[in-house]
Amino acid sequence: MLSRENRIIKDALKLKQRKYREKEGLFLIEGIRFIEEAIKSESIKYVLYSSKVYETKGYERILNSLIDKYEISNELLKELTDTENPQGAIGIVHKKIWSIDDIENNLIVVCDGIQDPGNLGTIIRTCDAAFGAVVVIKGSVDVYNSKTLRSTMGSIFHVPIVFYDDFKIAVENIKNKGYSLYAADLEADKYIYDVDFRKKSAIIIGNEANGIPCEHIELVDEKIKIPMIGKAESLNASVAAGVIIYEVVRQRFCTT
Repeated sequence: MLSRENRIIKDALKLKQRKYREKEGLFLIEGIRFIEEAIKSESIKYVLYSSKVYETKGYERILNSLIDKYEISNELLKELTDTENPQGAIGIVHKKIWSIDDIENNLIVVCDGIQDPGNLGTIIRTCDAAFGAVVVIKGSVDVYNSKTLRSTMGSIFHVPIVFYDDFKIAVENIKNKGYSLYAADLEADKYIYDVDFRKKSAIIIGNEANGIPCEHIELVDEKIKIPMIGKAESLNASVAAGVIIYEVVRQRFCTT
């Protein structure tokens, strides 16, 4: 059983901080199903588990796998996790590095300043369901934040995710790949139902409170909006993304 002074444990604890996740190219995941997805994607480095794992359905598939595994105390496991009742296993996982040239999907969702980890994780999960890719602009919440990861429900291992520090460069690269770029904006003249999404499309979803910066909107091909017929002024960012994503799906797969 590894103690807190072991180098493996010290390195794992550091990964709770974003700067170390970025430096090492690694992140933490919690739970049996999540670890199974990481094993399938061949991105897992090793697993830490405590006796609590034996209370969780499916633990045999993890402990009988060929990946490296180290036992730790329940107390140490609790220190490594963010959940109230951890399942007893933590995976240390390699980040997969994608570039825009790796994307074969005809739908991209650009997250420009998304701050809520639940929103970002849900957008990634929705893109997984719709065979979409994700571009994350610097200033958005960390994709590898534990709350974001939980919200992806394992889709982090299925969806191409490309990171950009500069929005303008991201736009140039996306357009060079043949995508039409749309900004979700409450001031748009066109509704999402008025746009032909059957071609390669990239949808920008902006910050929950402030939307997409004006200087970014100027770079897109068209502004689009979702009809709002009630009294609510706007939709949650991940809900708005989901509505638009599934209008894309409807046009591509549900129309003749």
